[in-house]
Amino acid sequence: MIIILSFGVGGFVLINVVFNMALDEKINSTCESNSFVTSSFYAMQSNSEDMGYNERYADYLVSSFLKGIAIDKSETNVKIGGAESIDNFGEKSPIAEIKENSRIYRIVQKSENSVFLQVISRLKLSKKNYYIQTVTDISDIYSSREHMLGIYRILIICVALMASLILVFFSHRLTRSLVKLSSITQRMADGDLSIRAETKGTKEIAELSKNYNNMAQSIENYVDKLKESAQSREEFVNNFTHEMKTPLTSIIGYADMLRSYELDVEEKRKCADCIYKEGKRLEALSSSLLSIIVLKNNSVDMSDSDVKFLIDDIKDAVRFLLEKYNISLEIDCIDAKIFAEYSLIKTLICNLIDNACKASQSGSKITLIGTLCNDRFRFTVADMGRGIPANEISKITQPFYMVDKSRARSMGGAGLGLALCSEIAYMHGSQLHIESTPGVGTAVSFDIAISQKKDGDSNA
Repeated sequence: MIIILSFGVGGFVLINVVFNMALDEKINSTCESNSFVTSSFYAMQSNSEDMGYNERYADYLVSSFLKGIAIDKSETNVKIGGAESIDNFGEKSPIAEIKENSRIYRIVQKSENSVFLQVISRLKLSKKNYYIQTVTDISDIYSSREHMLGIYRILIICVALMASLILVFFSHRLTRSLVKLSSITQRMADGDLSIRAETKGTKEIAELSKNYNNMAQSIENYVDKLKESAQSREEFVNNFTHEMKTPLTSIIGYADMLRSYELDVEEKRKCADCIYKEGKRLEALSSSLLSIIVLKNNSVDMSDSDVKFLIDDIKDAVRFLLEKYNISLEIDCIDAKIFAEYSLIKTLICNLIDNACKASQSGSKITLIGTLCNDRFRFTVADMGRGIPANEISKITQPFYMVDKSRARSMGGAGLGLALCSEIAYMHGSQLHIESTPGVGTAVSFDIAISQKKDGDSNA
């Protein structure tokens, strides 16, 4: 509408400028013609007065003069005479407005389609007023303006229709992507988080679609994480309930036997021994859970620790464990200083060795390796045991998750060891890297910040 309005006003102004120019030109030419007639008439009358002609002869001279200056155009008419000879065209007579030896002009409308330009000069000779009138038909100028305005109205209507069609086309083309994006957004609001928008169209639309896709991907990832978290919590509760139920069932059963039956000394000892073992299992379970909770909700104080001293301490701590499973431990660690919480790192490595022992056959070997990796110190515990299937590796650090549940429980496990190890590694700015091949073995590694490196390497 703004474009059409501007175009219409501009065209109207242009037509009126052309009209006014043509009208001014016509007025100037008619006034010049009237001036020429007036000057000629004045000269003729002055000569007749000098020659002493009477008034009748003067009238004859006027008539002859008019015939002499007759213009061969029907649209122009010249009259010379007194006030009675001036045309009024049905309007007020302009005689009173004309001063002596002056000229006026006016535009009069004789009929609906007839417009005239009237130029009148007043000339006083021999105490008599003469009026020289020039009337020109200017209807063609007005009709030309009306004709141009009519054509321009049609042109405006055509331009408006064409502009409307073009605007409809481009509006549909420009908003098509927005309509699709709106539909996609509605489907996403209904729960379809996998739908994505096409990154086509103008630069702005393509950028908007790209940002929408990034937002949708972020939301989908977040929802997936929420689902995984909810599933993990549900599995945790189920596993925790199962782990608690088994020893409690045994404790209650053996306690009921001791309460309800007369048992000999040996049978009472067996029942008490089973109750003790299941109680110790519950104690270990609660201790591990408490350790994970404490690690998640508290920070630790770290300090410089000597790797050689740590390795010696670990060897003493796992000696009984290695003898129990008939496993040998080979250590290959360079000497360095690490920045860590000593007791937690010791617990982490001991748990990894414990898991390796449980996964290995009697008489096999476990390797503990310590090397420099860029600006970190990397520990690796490797065994030659059963290995872990590839699809299980991402799950084994979850609480209560066990690849072989029956074997793990028979060895006193509850699936909390690697979960605790993962939390300790996380608190030290690291994570567990697990590489495993079924039937070949497993290697679990993590890295720790270095505080100071000593000169020279030594094997423990």
